[in-house]
Amino acid sequence: MNAESDSVTVKFRALRERAEMSMDDLARAMGYSRASSIQRYEDPSLYKKEFIAPELVLKMIKALTGKGEPPITAAEIWTLARPEVVSSRGGIIQSFDPDAAEPEGDPAYSREHWKPSVAGALPELDMQLGAGEGTIGEVISLPTSDGSISGHRVVAEWLIPLDYLRNEAKVSPNTTIIQEVKGDSMIPTYMPGDRVIIDLSQNAMTSDTVYAISYEGVSEPQIKRLQRVPLSSPAQVVIISDNANLKDFTVELSQVHVLGRICGHVARK
Repeated sequence: MNAESDSVTVKFRALRERAEMSMDDLARAMGYSRASSIQRYEDPSLYKKEFIAPELVLKMIKALTGKGEPPITAAEIWTLARPEVVSSRGGIIQSFDPDAAEPEGDPAYSREHWKPSVAGALPELDMQLGAGEGTIGEVISLPTSDGSISGHRVVAEWLIPLDYLRNEAKVSPNTTIIQEVKGDSMIPTYMPGDRVIIDLSQNAMTSDTVYAISYEGVSEPQIKRLQRVPLSSPAQVVIISDNANLKDFTVELSQVHVLGRICGHVARK
């Protein structure tokens, strides 16, 4: 038995106890019928490996995240997995399914399963924000105790000064992502290959500006300028492409799901 293996069993038990859960409680929360299914992970004489499988880590994330004092984080639980496994995933940002969203639903994406390798960095997703033709990119499906987590891989990290993010872009760094623009519907404002900064917490239309959106009939997230129609009932919004060759169109605001506000622009000059 080496120190690494002992550390894994000690950490496993410490997380469970911090969550104030019995072995049976944790087993059920992870999708098992009885404690014996996970008991070995707390016993150094039974568990002789240096790390636990990533599939088990994900079940623990689902069962333990947010419990205890201080609240347990997904990043803490990931320390039980082999480091190269964690880094090869590049982190994930949980997917948004527009068909499952409630009108006043949750933010478009969740950053709970990703932690930057450089403190303060923002994640760029393996997907492109459509200015006419977006792409969803590689979607990773990982098993959990009650189904799966589908997420977009983080392909790059952008280190942008916090003062700029908070004071100029006016975003929350903890809910902000980077996405590449694809297509020509927003030229000359946004060119193909440009990156945009999206604050996922600003997921409601509060002013006439540019947003990342999804709407009926379009599965890929889009970048569009939205303009509310005054005095319309029910409320309507004009979806605008900055490309003068393309026509604008009007829909009911309830048909548009705002994923986040475009708060910044990274362009090649």
